[in-house]
Amino acid sequence: MVPPRIERLLTAIDVGSSKVAVLIAGQTADGTLHALGTGVRESLGVKRGYVTDIPAVDRSVREALEQAERMAGLEVQHAWIGFGGGSLTSRIVSHEDPFSRGQIEAEDVDELLMRARDQWLRDDRAILHAQPTLYTLDGNSGVIDPIGLFADRFGVSIHMVEADRGPVSNLVTAVRAAHVDIREVVATMMASGLASLTDEQRDIGTALVDIGAALTNIGLFAGGMLVGVATLSAGGNDITDDIGWGF
Repeated sequence: MVPPRIERLLTAIDVGSSKVAVLIAGQTADGTLHALGTGVRESLGVKRGYVTDIPAVDRSVREALEQAERMAGLEVQHAWIGFGGGSLTSRIVSHEDPFSRGQIEAEDVDELLMRARDQWLRDDRAILHAQPTLYTLDGNSGVIDPIGLFADRFGVSIHMVEADRGPVSNLVTAVRAAHVDIREVVATMMASGLASLTDEQRDIGTALVDIGAALTNIGLFAGGMLVGVATLSAGGNDITDDIGWGF
């Protein structure tokens, strides 16, 4: 059987409280993903989802990455990394402007999203995702695609997934120490939802619970997107400890 022709390489790195996991995948021309290599190592220097020892995290990432590279037979240059720390939250913000150009074009949508995002930026928070939910035209909400429509006032509601800037910066620094260029920091709940839920489940409304070793992340999906995030400071290790004490 002829092996698939790989058009694009994708690498994901998940630094959790108990393990570091790396996946190297190849994407073919039709968008299909093929797993090429995986690596798993004990996570050192991470407590409750937060980096506490950058050199230790660096070693764990290097070892997991080298294992995946040997399996895939290639060297990774860049990667996407997941963040699921306890400071992960989400909120919906709204922004509206007068609109005098008549018919809305794609450039108008991009400008509106940029102004809305800039208005709600905070120095102490890092925005991981900013997804438009619905648009508003002249006070009428519920518009999914405004391009081609006319309005005198044009607004949008955006779902923003955020985290404390310090923990995100520490994670980025630790992974970069392993000589990996970071394409983007992704909320682990966003990645989990895209990987494990069907399009129908994300559309009709589904709560996804991701129980890690030290943290539990909860995401609410509706209308095809992530619309709510919450984090509990307890995970599988706490359940194991409770059972141990009980016996």
